[in-house]
Amino acid sequence: MFGKRFPTSSAYREPYIRGRVAVQISDNASAATSFSRLNARVVAQPNEFGYSSVSIPQSADPATTAVSLRNQPGISDARPIRALYLQVIPNDPDLGTNSQICTGPQTTFVQWDMYVTWMPEGWGVTTGSSSIVIGIVDTGVDLTNADVAGKVDHSVVYDLGTGVADVSASVQDHDGHGTNVSGIAASVTDNSTRFAGVGWNTHLVEARVFPTPSASDQNPAAAEPDIAAGINWAVAHGAKVVNLSLGGAGACDSGPGTVGDAISAAHAAGVVVVAASGNDGTNSIDFPGDCPGALAVGATALDDTTNPAQPKETIASYSNSAPNTTWGVVAPGGDPSVAQQSCGVSPACDFLQWIINAYSTTAFMDAGTGILIAGTSQATPHVAGLASLMLAKDGTLTPTQIFSIIESNTDKIVGAGSRQGFGRINAIKALNATP
Repeated sequence: MFGKRFPTSSAYREPYIRGRVAVQISDNASAATSFSRLNARVVAQPNEFGYSSVSIPQSADPATTAVSLRNQPGISDARPIRALYLQVIPNDPDLGTNSQICTGPQTTFVQWDMYVTWMPEGWGVTTGSSSIVIGIVDTGVDLTNADVAGKVDHSVVYDLGTGVADVSASVQDHDGHGTNVSGIAASVTDNSTRFAGVGWNTHLVEARVFPTPSASDQNPAAAEPDIAAGINWAVAHGAKVVNLSLGGAGACDSGPGTVGDAISAAHAAGVVVVAASGNDGTNSIDFPGDCPGALAVGATALDDTTNPAQPKETIASYSNSAPNTTWGVVAPGGDPSVAQQSCGVSPACDFLQWIINAYSTTAFMDAGTGILIAGTSQATPHVAGLASLMLAKDGTLTPTQIFSIIESNTDKIVGAGSRQGFGRINAIKALNATP
């Protein structure tokens, strides 16, 4: 069963190998002079095809450099070296195919978010490790959902508003939000069941910090002491990444028992913290996404209403940002049109306008195993999952290094300006840049 929730108040790969060109040398002495002018040098002798591998500056464009080298003294030919990538596609049926996101509205399942962030290419580098754990501080997790339950190593509940564990309570998710976030970050993948998650083999620890919703209070707030305690607990139970798909008004605070202090402590302990930028469409980042030590994450969407035949990636209308381009990054969050917010038989649900992933069978509204949902809450676990893959490749990376790699290897969305921060995450770029 699928429910629907929406927020409340061109992808790119390197076409050539960087730092290298292939050169056919006709005269070594003359070629050496030609190489020196372009700060290039031979690093490997001719292969069976008669081409030597030549090192060029990393900042140089291989195609342009090859053109410059052709027909220079001592050089008979020069070519950029084409780059090709593994594409690992798991067998989760609702992942869909890449071609679906290029042809307009889709009424069959497709996790377009995985394709637009180049996740299959990223999985070709690594599918992660069960020793890397993401801490989900949220509404809990559905312990009966086959796509997430098997990933959960430990759980706890802080829902009393005091920062003291509620030892008599269950982590079972009666809202659905936490299960969805968990699924995006690390759904059980390649299990022939429903959805794929970014952190294919990544595991989870779950801290429920929101009270159970009820008819009189369908969206209860979480208290700061509980969130801070949940972050500290996740770090103590092995989390290398902490996901905070939550937020509120006001600037980041500090002091004992505050979320700001918990984030600072996690950062100092080598734990990556990512937090939602907020869903108000404003030019300021929600707390705790504005805290030092946290990477704020905004949301992108696919616009397939302006030109249905050619969906275009945009910044979601509700996504909070900041006036500068260094506030954080963006990731898929969806942005359903007015018609889509009540989609049913007519109009049919267009899956390109939503994020599709796991949900809770005990959710207060629209209970089921999957959900159509949108928001910066959904964007954030894409980044948490990517960080977990990077750590699986190199577990010595610090949070600062991970932030820098992610931010330096994004795709820029044309016309998005500062609303995209550093840009939209690109899994294959970030993982190739990971040592």
